[in-house]
Amino acid sequence: MKTLRLLPFSFSLLFSMSLIAQIDGSPRQFESTSQIFQELRKVINSKEKTPYEIDWENVKGSPYLYEKYKLGQFFVGDKSYGNVMMRLNTYTDEIELMPVEGEEVGALMKIDDSRLTFENKTLKLLPYKDEDDYAQKGYFLELTQNKDLKLLLRKKCLFSPNEKALTANQKDRAAKFTQYDYFYILKDGNLTSIEPKKKSVLKMFPDKRSEIKSYIKSEKLKLKKEKDFAKLVDYIASL
Repeated sequence: MKTLRLLPFSFSLLFSMSLIAQIDGSPRQFESTSQIFQELRKVINSKEKTPYEIDWENVKGSPYLYEKYKLGQFFVGDKSYGNVMMRLNTYTDEIELMPVEGEEVGALMKIDDSRLTFENKTLKLLPYKDEDDYAQKGYFLELTQNKDLKLLLRKKCLFSPNEKALTANQKDRAAKFTQYDYFYILKDGNLTSIEPKKKSVLKMFPDKRSEIKSYIKSEKLKLKKEKDFAKLVDYIASL
């Protein structure tokens, strides 16, 4: 049976904190791509994990931003540490590395000012506050390329375990992953959540109210669509 191993959320948070404590958050001590990834793998794989196993063949949905591994370039600040095969796990909010045969799946540390670029897209690690107002660090997908005003997407994934029917009239419920979209505006280094609704956009940009309303109407934009929302933010950035 093929299984997928997941870490419970609370354990994942403590695990990330322990990694940060073991490495000072800066890769400057490593002089080559191979060295930094060897060190990252060494730290990640040194801690014993208690996996939560599910039946992958019978689970609905996916925890990944993209199911297949992508070739991405890893940066810390302006310095590149080369290419790596990776994918974003939105359940654990980790960048997983394609494992070498016989190894466990490893994940990149959440190093400040780090990002990955792939297929003309960028995944950037940023600090933010979650729905309960706790400070976190997470990966955001850039939906626009403007320097001064960016629309970002954060994916949050919840896992629902399978449930057996309690009565003969009910059906068993399969385990599933459900992904939710959270949009943010990055302006002047500040990250602000925004809903994909005209009302929310107008509230954030009150001085451009008339232009925004006219543009949404003329272009027949549906802001719940990523491309339409990104198109509107591109337009706002041009004003």
